[in-house]
Parts: sequence; structure tokens; C-alpha cells
Amino acid sequence: MVRMKCLNLWALPPSVLALPEAERLKLIKEKYTVVSDEGGFAQASQNSQAPLSTADSVLALTFLSVVMGGPVVLMASGIACIIFGSWVHCVYWLTTALALATHPLPDVAAPLARSRLSLALYRYFSYRWLWSGDDGEHGEAVAPFVGCGPPHGVLPLANVLSIPAINACTSASFVGVAASVVFFTPFLRYLTLFGCVSASAGDITKALSSGACAGIVPDGIAGIFRLAQHPTEEVVYLRARKGLAKLALRTGRPIMPVYSMGNTRAFSAAFDPFGLMERLSRAAQAAIFVYWGRCYLPVPYRTPITMCFGRPIEVTRTPHPSDAEVDALHERLQREIVETFERHKAVVGWGNIKLRLE
Repeated sequence: MVRMKCLNLWALPPSVLALPEAERLKLIKEKYTVVSDEGGFAQASQNSQAPLSTADSVLALTFLSVVMGGPVVLMASGIACIIFGSWVHCVYWLTTALALATHPLPDVAAPLARSRLSLALYRYFSYRWLWSGDDGEHGEAVAPFVGCGPPHGVLPLANVLSIPAINACTSASFVGVAASVVFFTPFLRYLTLFGCVSASAGDITKALSSGACAGIVPDGIAGIFRLAQHPTEEVVYLRARKGLAKLALRTGRPIMPVYSMGNTRAFSAAFDPFGLMERLSRAAQAAIFVYWGRCYLPVPYRTPITMCFGRPIEVTRTPHPSDAEVDALHERLQREIVETFERHKAVVGWGNIKLRLE
């Protein structure tokens, strides 16, 4: 019988992250990684909320309010300038928006990985990792890998949190992959401070060639509009997303299948019934929809998020893969995503939830 393992990222004290790498990784493995009995953890045993101090709550909410609420406030102020202001107000607003969209960002990914902010975010979302057998260790051993981590939800918070977590708690180097528009969206672009590259094949390949793993949220903007309206269903737009399989074949890098439970519950969202918002979003390469969280504000609910790791998929490098080779790998990836979900869902209290791929 296979044992499961769980790492509660929220339980790590700042003193552990401050240790030298070798000592830090050893302590995380021996003291903070919980191993189940044979057969896995009990049902709903890994879904508790982490204790959250006032200081951590303020820090997490301040950051989340800036990156998620900032764009909303900026847009609202722009509309107000157009309706109620003069052309001078509009010029001031446009200048401010351009400055916020283009000002240089510092390279702070390394210190952020071991920062109090990262820990506060882990605790806010009760963030944990869950895997079976040696799947997690195998993924670390075959790095650099291409991470495939649905679902997107309103914002792929689990995937954002995984950037500092993987860089601080494993021996792998890791970058997130974000749509190009994110790098130029005021306030939201601050999420890229954790360490991101754009979602172009060239940038991802360059990151992999440098020895870094690259984490991709395959359903992207389309995934936002697949947020399940039924409380017992998760819907992921994945069947037509074959680009990741093609990239893995071309680079020869293994794929790490991942599923993050709780990510779709961090926000509520509303869409028009005609699919207009989705079509506009795809054309603009930016999500256009209505969302809300705590107190109907653009701040995420405090919901537990668990990132479940599957079995790494080894890939043979094929510079010019055929459609059949891409299809075969893509089919296997979809199976692994579903199996990862099914294998771990009961442990986090999701035993009644079904996963549907579109």
C-alpha cells in the first residue's frame, strides 16, 4: 500500500527559511513533511485551516488588496475621469496608469521565497502540498520539469504560491509562466516579483535551458470561464490545450502533473450567458468579467488551497513531433491530471467532487 506525504507550508517558521539551503531542506524533509500510514491519510484529514495571526492577516490582505484591488480602483477612477473630469484629469490618469504599467520591477524573487510575506500568504490560504509515494521526490530529481497545474480559477493563486515554495523548500529552481499582459497590468504585475517568465514558447524554453522548472496553468483565460457553478464539480478546459505537450516533446523535459484543490473557491465570479465576455477576453488576451471575494471586495476568501502532485511523465526529446506524438502525450497528461485529482481528493475533504475536462 502506498503512503501519502503532506508538507504544510503554512507551518514553517521564519527561522527555517532563514537556514542555509542544505540544512533547510533536510529539516523540512525530516521534521515538517508528514508521512501517512500505509493506504494514505484519513478522509478530510488534510483540510484544516491554519492559525493566522493579526500581523500575518494584515500583511497578506494588504498585498492581496493591492494586486487584486488596485486594477479595479484604477479602472474605476479612469471611468470617473472620463465621465466627470476634464481632459486634464484624463491626462493625469493616463500618465499614472502608464507609469504603474511600465516602471521597472526589482529582482527580488530570491528574498521573497524566504520572506515573511510568503509565509503570511501560505497561512492565509492554509497552503499545503500533498503527494503519494515518492512522486514529489521523483519530480525534484528529474528537474527541470514542465509543471502542468490546473485549474486557473479567477487567479491561479496556488501556482503563484508554488513559486516561492518550490524555490525555498526544494533543490529545484522554479519560475511561473504568466500571460504577457500580466507584466503590464498595473498592480497585478507585482505578482511577477515572485519569479515569472512570459507565456511564449521562446521564454519558457530559455528558462528550461537555464536549469529552471517552468510552471504552466494550461487552461489560462478559458479556465476562468469554466468555473463550475455546481458545488460538487470542477471543470477544467484542457482537451484542446496541446501546446504544453508539444513544448515538452520539443525540449525533452518531463511533465509534472499537478492539481490544486481550493483554487477555484478563492473568488466568486459572474459571466454573461452568451459567452460575450469570454470572446472579448480571448481577443484582448485579458480577462474581462466580474469577480468578488470577502465582503464583495476584490480580495480572495480565506479558503484552504492544497497542491497535489502526480507522477512525473518522462518525455523523449523530439524536435519535430508529429500530431500523433503530441496527441498521445496530451492524452497521457490528461489521465495523470484526473488520477492525481481522484487519488487525493478525499484526503482534503473533496470526496464528493467530480472533475470534468472540456
